[in-house]
Amino acid sequence: MKLRLFLVVLAVTFLAVVSVSADTMRVGVVLSIGGLGDESFNDAAYQGIMQLRKEGDCVVEVVEPGSISGIEPALRYFCERNMDMVCAVGIFANDAVRRVAAEFSESRIVLIDSVVTMPNVLSILFDEEQGSFYAGAFAALASKSDVVGFLGGMDSPVIASFERGFRNGVKFVKPQATVLAHYIGSTPEAFDMPEKAFNLGLDMAKQGADLIYHASGRSGLGLIQASRRGNYLVIGVDSDQSRTAPGKVPASMVKRIDNALVKAAEIMRKDAFAGGIWTMSLQDHGIELVHSRFNRDLLTVDDLARLKEIEEFLMYKTIR
Repeated sequence: MKLRLFLVVLAVTFLAVVSVSADTMRVGVVLSIGGLGDESFNDAAYQGIMQLRKEGDCVVEVVEPGSISGIEPALRYFCERNMDMVCAVGIFANDAVRRVAAEFSESRIVLIDSVVTMPNVLSILFDEEQGSFYAGAFAALASKSDVVGFLGGMDSPVIASFERGFRNGVKFVKPQATVLAHYIGSTPEAFDMPEKAFNLGLDMAKQGADLIYHASGRSGLGLIQASRRGNYLVIGVDSDQSRTAPGKVPASMVKRIDNALVKAAEIMRKDAFAGGIWTMSLQDHGIELVHSRFNRDLLTVDDLARLKEIEEFLMYKTIR
């Protein structure tokens, strides 16, 4: 098995030879399957890795496991070297984290976007249902046909929560709207099947969908690519995907994985680590609906005011 290991030195001062001082924090990050360049979950995590340079001296090593079977040896590699923080990203790391955390009980492990309940594991979740509700409200306001779509990657409870939130957000704004929904598959490979996403996007466009929201990882790149042929818009996910196809991705429901990584690192620096579960949402900058600068005229002033009301409703459960 080949692990692609990238050493990223994030120091305040760069020298010809980098030395690790006693107060330098050492972090090991194992990305999710699919790797860098997915313009989604892994790339969002990498932004957090880069952001750590602003928080103080930090050396970060990053492993792209390539497959689920590569996650455990990568975690073990970091724990054996007594890294100050070991981080696993994504829903497919659960079993590996559980086994490694049991073996290395002194290691401090952060699991992002999934849950393992062990004393030395901090699980950080994102309120994707809340964020997807917000995306659904945006879709309802932006749609001209009153037919919108949802494309999920792997048919699973986690991705179903994206669909549920999106559907509820659409119906909150336009009860009469139609929401189409398709899933790419039932295995983890569904997050890396852009060709199938391409075809499913065109199928939904033929059924009248003029805007499609996805939670499908790298597969979503196929959906976005097909949007030019299918004449529909896409709401991106996990990171800002508007640059993937300028003008075709008016908004993205972003999980601020970068903020999660930085907050976890702050706790480590304060030596205040404790296992448990965090859930980050709109209130604490864990979720954000990012609007594209390429589609500023898509929503009217009244639409934007309505969207702001909905954001306040989601954050404070009040609405004017």
